[in-house]
Amino acid sequence: MATRFHIGAKTLRGDISSYAKRFDLLEVSSGAPGADAPAAATLRKWRKAVPPHFAFSVVAGPGLANLKSGEAFERDVAFALSAVDALEARILLLQTPAEVTPSALWRERLARAIERFPRDVTHIAWEPRGVWEVDDAAVLAKKLGIVLAVDAARDPVPVGPVAYVRLRALGETRSFGPSALEHVVRAIGPRRDAFVIFETESALGECKVLRKLAQAPAGSERGGLGRVVRPRGAIVTVRDDEQE
Repeated sequence: MATRFHIGAKTLRGDISSYAKRFDLLEVSSGAPGADAPAAATLRKWRKAVPPHFAFSVVAGPGLANLKSGEAFERDVAFALSAVDALEARILLLQTPAEVTPSALWRERLARAIERFPRDVTHIAWEPRGVWEVDDAAVLAKKLGIVLAVDAARDPVPVGPVAYVRLRALGETRSFGPSALEHVVRAIGPRRDAFVIFETESALGECKVLRKLAQAPAGSERGGLGRVVRPRGAIVTVRDDEQE
């Protein structure tokens, strides 16, 4: 199986058309229109401005991510559904806060929250914060039929047809070199789709390296486990610092 890699930076800088020449994945906050959450009309314009293969990931608002029933929860469910529809998003991302622990109560609340969303063409990814162990969270994610988001440079990537990976700039790690990215490609392994977000300042250069590693011939010394979805206008010369 040839893994399809969808690669993005942590934020959109500049216009969406220029971004789509460099990356093919973008996380978009959902919620009341403001600094972080674009208006529905803007989301529809973004969808039209990028090629069909470009993937959007809708990040749930805090009222939904907190998993507590009430007005804020219902409001953010509606905002998330609207954003997924406007963007034709491939992923809905729930980043639960540290207070969402592995207790039975929170597991039940997570299950009820994801039941509010259709599962036909949009995957639900879950990125727990706090005291969750990766293995324990992976078991729950598999049971619920959702994708566990992990840092593939540090944690194992759960098995399944889809991977959602966030590469963080933590501690002394400010960027990822070829060896680290080769490890990421192999950790993801063969599957249908891999969604990869770089949180580093040098995301553009690392994106290029990851693409090369993913496209390397099978059995070669480096990479060889997948292919990438090439952005429109791929024959473009861009400085690594231009996106930032």
